[in-house]
Amino acid sequence: MVFIICVAINYLFVTISWFMRCLNEEIARKANKEDQCKGAFWEGRFKSQALLDQQALLSCMMYVDLNPIRAGVAPSLEQSDFTSIQQRIREYHQPKISRSNKASPSANHFQLLPFVGAEHSAKTAGINVAFADYLELIDWTGRCLRNDKKGFIASNQPKILQQLGITSDAWLEHSEQFMERYANVSGKWSRMCAFKQHAGGHWCKGKSASHQLHPK
Repeated sequence: MVFIICVAINYLFVTISWFMRCLNEEIARKANKEDQCKGAFWEGRFKSQALLDQQALLSCMMYVDLNPIRAGVAPSLEQSDFTSIQQRIREYHQPKISRSNKASPSANHFQLLPFVGAEHSAKTAGINVAFADYLELIDWTGRCLRNDKKGFIASNQPKILQQLGITSDAWLEHSEQFMERYANVSGKWSRMCAFKQHAGGHWCKGKSASHQLHPK
């Protein structure tokens, strides 16, 4: 009997799946106690979105980049710590010489996908708008979403919105409520449905929101 118990314990100690189960259970208990909730650790805490096109990518980036300002923990984009927009602004203002001589991507903590502009999109992997245009868009969006100026919309609509035909109201709603307006996938409605069907799903959330971002 003792021998059988020892063999069982030895088996458990050398089984990585059992070790991970115990580790996850301990982490889940502590996290649930801290957050005052019940259930599996990953349940409802972390969500992902499949971004199927440029409109979805830009609106999600805007939602994430403005999180610190919207939450009131940072007064400006330059002071939004641990955000991609802060890193991009710092790199953008670096002298061209230092930018060309900067360390290789492997030496950096992480490498952001570059803004290559629509004219280079077919040749280079990157975001198909110019960074100057994205900077104009996020600055305009941030000013409109300031707590002391609710309802205020600047008249000079950014170049990107004009090109995509997205209204100011629709864009600002997405910048504040992107995660609430979709479930798992965002993009043009026809592509969302195709993606969901391919993944084995039968229902898509965000039809009206998708049409707002894809009026053309």
